Amino acid sequence: MAVALKAHVEHSSHGADQFVELYYKVIDTQRPVLNRFYRENSAILWNGNPYQGATPFSEFYNKLSASEHTVNAYDCHPLPTSTDPSSPGSMILNVVGSVKYSNEPTTRQFSQSFILSPDPKDGSFFVWSDCFRFV
Repeated sequence: MAVALKAHVEHSSHGADQFVELYYKVIDTQRPVLNRFYRENSAILWNGNPYQGATPFSEFYNKLSASEHTVNAYDCHPLPTSTDPSSPGSMILNVVGSVKYSNEPTTRQFSQSFILSPDPKDGSFFVWSDCFRFV
């Protein structure tokens, strides 16, 4: 069991590294493809405003001013899967950082929590739940 847990932790950590790097790059430079991280059943809470699915959230986010995110720290941990302990399950990913929007004079601190789930089609992760909040 310890070997399986270690493998899940390593898989989650590697997935989190890749996700964080790509996600914030897309938000800042390629917003029209941001919806590829989500599914139509994804639950999104952006600073207290709920969105259900990729399309409504993408419509909202594409209206925001240009941004520049800086990730200060992130951490993740795997969630257990009951169906097959040897296959990777979902993970919780917590991110803290700052963001500067082009229409605002100051940089704002943020906290963002994701639940990432594996996509059975290709093994990548998609955002099942996303909670963003200015702090």
